[in-house]
Amino acid sequence: MNDAPRPQFENVSDIVRHQLSRRSVVGGGAAALAGFLAACSGNGGSYSDKPADNKPAATKTIQIGKANIPTPRDQTVTVGQVEYTVFDSFNGMIPNGSPGGAGVELATEPLFFLSFATGKLTPWLATEYSYNSDHTELTLKFDPKAHWNDGKPLGAKDFRFTVMMLKDRPDLFGGGGELKDFVKSVEVPDEHTAVVKLLKPTPRLHYNFIAAVSGASVNLMPEHIWKSQDPTKYKDNPPVRSGPYKLKQAIRNQKMFVWEKDPNYWNKDKLDVKAQYVIFQSMSKQGDQASLAFERAEFDVGSIDAQHAKQLSNAGYPNLQTTQFHDPNPRVLWLNCDPARGVAAEPKMRWAINYCLDREKIGKSVWQVEVPPAIYPWADYPTNDKWKNEDLANKYKFEYSLEKATALLDEICPKNPAGKRMYKGKEVNLEIITPAQKDKDEYAIADVLKTDLAKVGVPATLRSLSGSVHDEKFQRGEYDIDSSWAGFAIDPQQLYTDWESSKAQPIGKNAARKNKMRFRDPKFDEISQQLAGMDPNSEEAKPLLDQSLEIYFQKLPLLPVIQTGYPQFFNTAFWTGWPTDDDLYEVPLNWWPHFIFVLAKLKATGQKGPA
Repeated sequence: MNDAPRPQFENVSDIVRHQLSRRSVVGGGAAALAGFLAACSGNGGSYSDKPADNKPAATKTIQIGKANIPTPRDQTVTVGQVEYTVFDSFNGMIPNGSPGGAGVELATEPLFFLSFATGKLTPWLATEYSYNSDHTELTLKFDPKAHWNDGKPLGAKDFRFTVMMLKDRPDLFGGGGELKDFVKSVEVPDEHTAVVKLLKPTPRLHYNFIAAVSGASVNLMPEHIWKSQDPTKYKDNPPVRSGPYKLKQAIRNQKMFVWEKDPNYWNKDKLDVKAQYVIFQSMSKQGDQASLAFERAEFDVGSIDAQHAKQLSNAGYPNLQTTQFHDPNPRVLWLNCDPARGVAAEPKMRWAINYCLDREKIGKSVWQVEVPPAIYPWADYPTNDKWKNEDLANKYKFEYSLEKATALLDEICPKNPAGKRMYKGKEVNLEIITPAQKDKDEYAIADVLKTDLAKVGVPATLRSLSGSVHDEKFQRGEYDIDSSWAGFAIDPQQLYTDWESSKAQPIGKNAARKNKMRFRDPKFDEISQQLAGMDPNSEEAKPLLDQSLEIYFQKLPLLPVIQTGYPQFFNTAFWTGWPTDDDLYEVPLNWWPHFIFVLAKLKATGQKGPA
């Protein structure tokens, strides 16, 4: 317990799934974040996928429009975003307490940044973290230069205040959960050092303070302001944060937030953002109108969809730049493993379903841009490469083969004289559900599968269910196959812990977002529990990670289908230097806090707005 802590920066790919399970956007937990990401026309994209029509046939002169903004256009980055409803509150710990994707992310800094574009972990508010040998203490060192945008110092006392405030407050977003389960106390031996005393060993508590998917699960709050406030009522307006931008004004009638460069930013020797202003504004709900605003360079990013971008590209629009980045969540099929649901509980049946899944076709023709198949239950980020095992992937090869599917089906549910497949005396008929509407991609994925299942004698019903209805049936296990998206993890054990048998509820009882597949495997449970107390990068963890991955391949409680690509579209009329497919120097998503690194790379073209 008295051994010297060990700084841990050499291995950066262990950091993320619980961020989705614990984080909210405008008050809805993981589901809200997933929906918010999807709504923003770009939850990620590819490192190599490029639209086939990315070369314009001709070039035309553009007409610059007059952006409806209160700042000089040539000093402003303009971002088209979702429909805002909250304008006078920035308290992200309560429902509807803060507008998601409105630029608060440019003011809110984590202790560390993890970039899925580069695989790099960057110390920020904190300079390092370290655990003692048995992972019962976490020590964090804070940058002595750090201060809030009101000039007050930022450090270990703010960390202690925030963590202890949230520890026993499950009613607050970021509260309860791992902080309650693991944190005993926080000691502050000096202004720049915090030592977290843990109730039980964990090598992953620091994940809570890393901005990986969107922002960190836990963001620091200034003690000197919040200690006298009721966190369930305080509006935090204007927000006191530490980032390179601070709020200048929120304009309700224009559904607009204006952020201004902070001249006293504490870390400008490492990060010098170029635009004096960044404006986030709700876009027109009419796609043609939003696209016209982009074409007239009234917006730099966010105001155009793939369909209109294709039209502009084909027309020779010269200032359109398309950049791709994969979503943190591959599209997957969740398979119900509970014996009460019948044949889907058979691992051979799940493999038969897998053989009926034409990933290549789905990736090339169903998704809005061409994307690669998914094999592992995580995104194909550089940070995740270390969790792969190609020998296992080849041993349990994913391939589209109706012949192999038929052979397995004939073994476990042969046809009766009437040609109907039977399992334990009952006709086989699978129920597929999806939260996607009939014109959306997840529905189309399920429809492709349904067609191929029919070819091998397995009829299936496919139903599109509204959000709340779908969530209830999904959580209660009232389905055979669900077509949606995966959870997100920094290391595999964060996925595996939710798959343990102890978290498998009976059909009809809410799974509370844990083990929604009702998967049960005693050996898998044992390995997962061992991994929970290990540094995932350690030598002793590697064989256990491989063993759990092999059980996953053998039993297939979920089927990864495709990586999820959403192109980002940038306008180069006023600003250049955006991330490109060839130079993906940072995550290109404007609603992630990582966007500050994009803003630091931009260069003004000298273009002036109309008088």
